[in-house]
Amino acid sequence: MTALPSARHPDDATARDTAGLLLARLTVAPTLLAAAFLLASFPLLLIGWFRPAPVMLLSRLVAAVIVPVGLRRVPGLRAATQQARDSRRWALPGDPEQREARRTPWWPLVSLLVIALAFFAFQAAYHSQFILITRDPGSYMQFAVWISGHGSLPIPTDSAAFGGAKGVWFQGFAMYQVGDSITPQFMAGLPMALAAAHWVGGINASLLMGPFFGAVAIVVFGGLAARLLGARWAPLAALIMAASLPQMFTSRSTYSEPLAQILFLGGLALVLDSLRASHAAPAAKARWDFVRADSARVLALLAGLAFGITLLVRLDGPSDVLPVIPYLGLLLVRRQPQAKPMMIGLVIGWAWGAVDGVVLSWPYVFQTNVHSTIPMLAALAATTIVTIGGVAWLRRRRSAGRELPQLGEHWYLPGWLPRAGVLAPFVVLAVFGARSHFETNYAAKDFAQLSLHWVYWYLGGPVLALAAVGTAALTYGCLRGRWPSWVLPLLTFAWSVLVFLYKPAITPDQPWASRRLVPAVEPAFILLAVWALAWSCGLLRRGEVPGQARLGAWLGEKRGRLLAAGVAAICAVALVVPATISTFGLSVRHGGPVGVKLVAHGLAVKRTFPGQVAAIYGLCARIHAAGPKVSVVMIDAPMADRIAEVVRGMCGVPVARYHYTGNVYKFPAAPTALVKDTITSIERIGRQPVVLAAKQSELAPYRSGGTVTKALTMRSTMDGRTLLSKPYNIVPENMNIWMLEPTR
Repeated sequence: MTALPSARHPDDATARDTAGLLLARLTVAPTLLAAAFLLASFPLLLIGWFRPAPVMLLSRLVAAVIVPVGLRRVPGLRAATQQARDSRRWALPGDPEQREARRTPWWPLVSLLVIALAFFAFQAAYHSQFILITRDPGSYMQFAVWISGHGSLPIPTDSAAFGGAKGVWFQGFAMYQVGDSITPQFMAGLPMALAAAHWVGGINASLLMGPFFGAVAIVVFGGLAARLLGARWAPLAALIMAASLPQMFTSRSTYSEPLAQILFLGGLALVLDSLRASHAAPAAKARWDFVRADSARVLALLAGLAFGITLLVRLDGPSDVLPVIPYLGLLLVRRQPQAKPMMIGLVIGWAWGAVDGVVLSWPYVFQTNVHSTIPMLAALAATTIVTIGGVAWLRRRRSAGRELPQLGEHWYLPGWLPRAGVLAPFVVLAVFGARSHFETNYAAKDFAQLSLHWVYWYLGGPVLALAAVGTAALTYGCLRGRWPSWVLPLLTFAWSVLVFLYKPAITPDQPWASRRLVPAVEPAFILLAVWALAWSCGLLRRGEVPGQARLGAWLGEKRGRLLAAGVAAICAVALVVPATISTFGLSVRHGGPVGVKLVAHGLAVKRTFPGQVAAIYGLCARIHAAGPKVSVVMIDAPMADRIAEVVRGMCGVPVARYHYTGNVYKFPAAPTALVKDTITSIERIGRQPVVLAAKQSELAPYRSGGTVTKALTMRSTMDGRTLLSKPYNIVPENMNIWMLEPTR
């Protein structure tokens, strides 16, 4: 990829930083592509035209505008070094100013790509076939299967295929029956992406999108790390994330979190690019001022779009980006060019998500999750009102002749506030660390008092400790006017971490609950920890650590570099190893040629949900063999909850089950009279009834004159469920389905 023309990069040395420019562009390209696809595809789904030709045509047209326009304006990583020469406020943490003038080496880019490719290959080898609807991945997959084949929502019940039988019902897990149609659970963003993969390579291609999105998210995260820490530290941050169990867990199945990561982290990277573009050193001033402002506005618009359209992927998306609202107020007060474009992009993205929630996902958003949706809307409204009031007050101060400082300058805060900011991270860790000792009623809090323990389990103590140090230093520096590039990341990360630690709002069994860490919490801890390491190494290289001169006198002239290299190596190992041990379950046992051997018994080397695709397609073949016009009746409630939509979508036949008012798991079988009436009603309209049950005995009342066969035998595995410790085990998941074909 060639460097931009000198009109956009007036410094020739910066323009020749090919590696830095390529790294900067490559790590936001996935965010731009994802935003373009979602922006173009959702209206087509809304009007029922979600078909390969229109989706591919419109998404390519939108991407042809967004991606080149955005990438051409992304400044190389050297652009930040030009700012650092003029002001230490923009300096990166690990490099003294004389080293920042150097070009970006190629090895960080190559290392980042190698880490991502290795992650994808490993995840693809162990990826799951989670298609039964027991938890989110199966729900997302069946949502995708339906729209890939039909191109529209809601899902019709085909009640006419059952001849008006009484007592039949059509919904199951994650599928809401609304009148004579079915509304799938969840937002449409991820299912649309999975459906596009389904068009290309069937359901197996859709299942591989989990590892693909996880690997791409690591690339985007590495780009954000390069912007905040320096390119040389990005591979370490990416490696820690790749080694963590939450990232692996959510990338082996079709969870929404990796795609949300791509949009959220990429949006932060685009904000930083916008700031760098507007502060890059000008050459031909008259022309450059216009180009600089234009680049800043375009990148800010795309950043806002990425933030906002996260709602189309994940209902909690607006909560993660809530601090963007006061940040926009700060930009408005200073009349910076990013303010209005970012606001426009944010509103467009939220509009797409809001329409999805109201039109396509109303039961999920405003019934199942009403206790989360209403507080989130209230928080958005309150934050917006407070921000508007604050902007009006600060502008009145300006009109009264009191000039306001630029972003990153000292805001005339009381002297005690930066010092309090230094103590805050350690107080937060202490409070939440001790929480489990004075909140002992786990059931009442859904194990929320263990939220910090979860972070410790998956990332380790060194990451927590260094993250606290990094947060303290950054808080002090930002409040004193340094490191303006960290203002928005620090706000969003601090908010996401605090919300998670207070109330994770998820069923607390592990590893399921670890998915809450993925979009923002885990990236926050990793970035802050590596920043603290980079900052410390920078102090060592410059000889600014107290007592360093005495320690390094015997090391010679290069003592600072040697100390920094040693500290970096030791701390890098300390940051990576705990996550690796937790993920792979590494331990030393007796045996092997030397008497001891290293063994891995963690979830990283265990595959879950294998064989589901073959089992379901085998069931479909049995059902279709019964005749050309089949109506499937499921009489076992727990089985119907899991596979009703699976059979409807993947087998392409009408499916019904029975509505229960009692405990369906204690009395799972349907009333005999209702089933017989349904069979008769189906036969009356000239269709072939097929009755499915989990046990052969459940079909005994209807088998007279009919044929009973075993239609499915599935032996699989699923994630274990632990509450008070790290997860290491998987458990069996078995299913048998018996089929009855009544004789006419």
